[in-house]
Amino acid sequence: RSDVRIRYEYYLNQLSQRQSRTQQLLFPEVVQLTAAESVLLSQIMPQLVAVGFDLSDLGGGSYAVAGVPAGLEGINPVSVVKGIVEDAVEQKTTVAEHLNSTLALSLARQAAIPRGQVLSNEEMEHIVNQLFSCDNVNYTPDGKPILSILPHGDIEQMLR
Repeated sequence: RSDVRIRYEYYLNQLSQRQSRTQQLLFPEVVQLTAAESVLLSQIMPQLVAVGFDLSDLGGGSYAVAGVPAGLEGINPVSVVKGIVEDAVEQKTTVAEHLNSTLALSLARQAAIPRGQVLSNEEMEHIVNQLFSCDNVNYTPDGKPILSILPHGDIEQMLR
């Protein structure tokens, strides 16, 4: 959850500043979308480009993914694009500010460290340091708790 918060703020900042880095794929991959999804993708395309995607409309609901935002290397680009479109469909918004938030959250979820992945002490320390540099360290962007401060008495009660 902390990684989602960190990545969310990173992508939201990239979208607001229109500063992105693109990692070009060795071989472009093709995403096939329904007609409704294609219409939505064409509406959010400027935000996707702003965050670092390199997409081309091939026609007929097909899009070539030639590049992804830096930091998404190793993640299936077709799944990422489909996931972003599905999240945008669920949110049903084209208001730029809310769309940026939805896109940043979707990207953060796609790129987050998978549950159960073992991290080194250095990696864990790096994540904690990044978390404490975020605007909100207590909750994920969708309101789930990340960090709680427990009173000393509660801790003692748990250890009995």
